[in-house]
Amino acid sequence: MDEGVEHAIKCWEERHNCAESVFRGVCHAQGIDLCDQAKRLATPLGGGIGRSQDVCGALTGGVLGIGAALGRSEASDDKMRSYDAAGRLYKAFLERFGSVGCSALNRGDFTSPEHRPRCGGFVAEATRLAVEAIRAR
Repeated sequence: MDEGVEHAIKCWEERHNCAESVFRGVCHAQGIDLCDQAKRLATPLGGGIGRSQDVCGALTGGVLGIGAALGRSEASDDKMRSYDAAGRLYKAFLERFGSVGCSALNRGDFTSPEHRPRCGGFVAEATRLAVEAIRAR
């Protein structure tokens, strides 16, 4: 798990957005190699979905990581494993931070010097919580 969190932080420091960083960190922790096309999936989720400041991008990046690890490829496959893990992540994130909304967490602030360190904390914790949710199955 620590490697996944470290990888997510490294991605964040390299200027990937919150969703990209968590998605890559969770997948790294699970030993999942992502092709370039898969890496692109998280890009529009940054800043709370296209910077709308709605659902936190770190949280949605974690959900994507759960899907990569536990999601199904056929309709007949079990979807409940991924639903359960995503539910655990959502609940843990909400309990930890008191909100899942980017505007509340980031305080509507993408331009101040505090933004990167503040959201970096969400990136690290969302990665940790997502990996825990996957491994709790």
